[in-house]
Amino acid sequence: MLKQSEDEPLSTKRDEILSEFLGDQERGKRSGHCMVRKQAPEGEVKIEGLSFAHPQSEHYLFKSLKISISQGEAISLLGPSGCGKSSLLHLIAGLTFPSRGSVSVNGEQVRGPSPKVNLMLQKATLYPWLTVLQNACFGLRAQKVSKREAIKIVRPLLRLVKLEHLEKRNVRQLSGGQQQRVALARSLAMNPSVMLLDEPFSALDTFTRVQLQNEVREICKREKITLVIVTHDFDEAIRMSDRIMMMTNRVGADIVSEIDNRNTFDSISSSSEETIASQRARITDLWRNQEQDYCI
Repeated sequence: MLKQSEDEPLSTKRDEILSEFLGDQERGKRSGHCMVRKQAPEGEVKIEGLSFAHPQSEHYLFKSLKISISQGEAISLLGPSGCGKSSLLHLIAGLTFPSRGSVSVNGEQVRGPSPKVNLMLQKATLYPWLTVLQNACFGLRAQKVSKREAIKIVRPLLRLVKLEHLEKRNVRQLSGGQQQRVALARSLAMNPSVMLLDEPFSALDTFTRVQLQNEVREICKREKITLVIVTHDFDEAIRMSDRIMMMTNRVGADIVSEIDNRNTFDSISSSSEETIASQRARITDLWRNQEQDYCI
């Protein structure tokens, strides 16, 4: 059984287990129904000249939108309802397609859903008749990984999200925060290069929300997973992001302001409420001054 050192990324362990299972010493080659990557995913996202309108609509949410996100970077999208934040996540996830322009992940144009890109929603999408362990293994089992090997991959992740003691419990018996942890473990088991979070913690109590924000950010930082977060919560954007992008809800939405949050985030581990409050005030001022369309 493979052992993981404290500093070894989980993605390395997953690839080793899958490679052992498939009998494929040269990663990146297809064997059966599974694909083992030759190297850790890069997670670079590029949006070029993006225009998008919903079917049967003449109203463009975006016109010539351009965004570049580097490997392992965490980006928050702030903006009023209806400005296209969630639609942008769906475009990156390959659930819908641009009217014009392109969206690429790892240099490849997005042409549909991919296990490299994972979307987490406000409500954890779990199977209520299955246990914690069965739900966490579901994505791997769908890719024809054996039950035994899926469990070998998932159990370290359940420890990581602090649910190893609940693996046999039905998910209907879990709290909202615990259900989101199951969804997180299932996502990490797929070894994504990009995680898209569409207000996944907004329905949780404040303590659980802050705890999960910190845990997800720390896991993704360690695993070099790119994060794109949609939120209305200024504090959530400050806690989880390297950069904060503010969007307008005018016709042809665009990024109207961008805030470098890296220094703020680095200091949050020492949990300075003054630092968070200062950055919150800065965002509020920009929100008010640069876009009269915004409602605070």
